[in-house]
Amino acid sequence: MGNQFIVLLIFSIAIVANGHGIATKTWFKKSYPAKEKVTQLQLYVQDILTGPTPTDRQVASAPNSLASPTFFGLVAVLDDPVRKRPSPDSEIVGRAQGLFTFASLEERSIHMTFDIVFTSGEYNGSVLNLMGRNPYPHDNRELSVVGGSGLFRLARGVVGVRTVSMNNSTGDAFYECNITVLHY
Repeated sequence: MGNQFIVLLIFSIAIVANGHGIATKTWFKKSYPAKEKVTQLQLYVQDILTGPTPTDRQVASAPNSLASPTFFGLVAVLDDPVRKRPSPDSEIVGRAQGLFTFASLEERSIHMTFDIVFTSGEYNGSVLNLMGRNPYPHDNRELSVVGGSGLFRLARGVVGVRTVSMNNSTGDAFYECNITVLHY
């Protein structure tokens, strides 16, 4: 009797799951009848560590994070301006908002989870969700686009990241983000 119950239960779950899959596909076709698009963006994130309004703040650390050569365990939040060009007087098109943590014992590398929130221009009100490992001393890095909203619903893609400029005394920097995103 016990085995028959388990078989019946598994069979019932399979039927319900299959029915739900059909309902999901139907919903998707109704909601997103358009074809998938590819959008390429080149944006510049301005990371400001100094001055009266820094956009990058440490919020937590392990007892020895600052003594570590890789800052292992340090956690920070960011709300950086996203600009059209790598210049402090270039137009702001959004904000890079999220958090990162120094997550490597062996090299200076951060794990980042953040959103690019568009505040002006053709993508105003839309968001791209980015995530990944950023070994920032390297010349070229790559992050993943893991989602989005607004004009970037169901987004996925890749972001090439490159340091354009960095002030060695303050740490203030501009990062170029070359984004290729697939979305509906």
